[in-house]
Amino acid sequence: MRILAAAATGLAGLALCTLAWASPADEAFEKLAAAYLRDLPEFSPVAATAAGDHRYDHRLDQADAASRARRIELYRDYLSALEDIPSRNLSRANQVDAELLRSELESNLWSLEVLEEWAWNPLVYVDIAGSSLYSLLARDFAPLEQRLEDAAARLEQVPRFLAQVRGALEPLRVPQVHAQTAVAQNQGIASIIDTLIVPRLGELPPEPRKRLEAAIAMARDALAEHQAWLQDELVPAAEGDFRLGARLFDQKLRYTLDSPLGRREIRRRAEREYADVREEMFRISKAIYRGLHPYATFPDDPEEAFKQVIIRAALQQAYEHLPARDGIVDVARQYLAQATEFVQANDIVTLPGDPIEIIVMPEYQRGVAVAYLE
Repeated sequence: MRILAAAATGLAGLALCTLAWASPADEAFEKLAAAYLRDLPEFSPVAATAAGDHRYDHRLDQADAASRARRIELYRDYLSALEDIPSRNLSRANQVDAELLRSELESNLWSLEVLEEWAWNPLVYVDIAGSSLYSLLARDFAPLEQRLEDAAARLEQVPRFLAQVRGALEPLRVPQVHAQTAVAQNQGIASIIDTLIVPRLGELPPEPRKRLEAAIAMARDALAEHQAWLQDELVPAAEGDFRLGARLFDQKLRYTLDSPLGRREIRRRAEREYADVREEMFRISKAIYRGLHPYATFPDDPEEAFKQVIIRAALQQAYEHLPARDGIVDVARQYLAQATEFVQANDIVTLPGDPIEIIVMPEYQRGVAVAYLE
């Protein structure tokens, strides 16, 4: 879904662009890019919603073999059409965009045909189900009544979707950590209903409200059935290895970075960066430590253990200024306001018109990571 959203963002400007002069190849590519944008809901209506395409907000993704085959066919058709356009005849901008589209199509095909997360990663489906509702209610992109009606339509499709998920997943291939995380995240979908939909029921006319209430009840039953399956069948049977292995990891890395940079070079650069950051931390920590202990002395060539003691002492000073757990969001909002004011006062960049919000991560997206950006 994130890949599709990124593709829509990257190609949207391209599809709307009008060149002063366009070669036949440029015209063919721009038509192809526009068609790809039109077909985004065919790949994932939920991803299309997240990307700002609201034509199919009432539809929930298909997760069966026939839909996967259809997506593969579409990707191959687009890749074949792209191959027919001579890159050398494109403008420089379109050459870059064509390569981005090619990489996107090849990556999606590889994900479906080689990586096959649809068969062993239940978290993919939790994300789709949760995002199908969250993306409708988290932002006011349309009148509330319309968004709630679309939410009702998607809730009505939850039983079908989850049944397809159970048919697609192969428990023996599912890693145990993925299965256990899915158990926790699946319950977060119900929390979206409770926090974003139920409190707004009173804003609907009688008939749409009646439909939404029935859809909520239907979805709750389906989620409870799926939760029981996750706990009672998937978790006990999950024996897959969470490690991809060197071959698949290298391939995924290439598609993720869209670069030939290998993991050995990435590690070399990371280790070099780690050493540089570590030295900077020690330099700053020494100044903090000397402020606390003016008569302290430091060896000319300190060992790593010595550096760690000084760094830890400096970090302890920082820890004393940490906000309480229930105050972290407020502090983040304060820092965002300060950063926004600074950027505007110094005319560094033009800020987007839509407000940037600090939000608590929805339950259905919480996993084993400490923190991440969405």
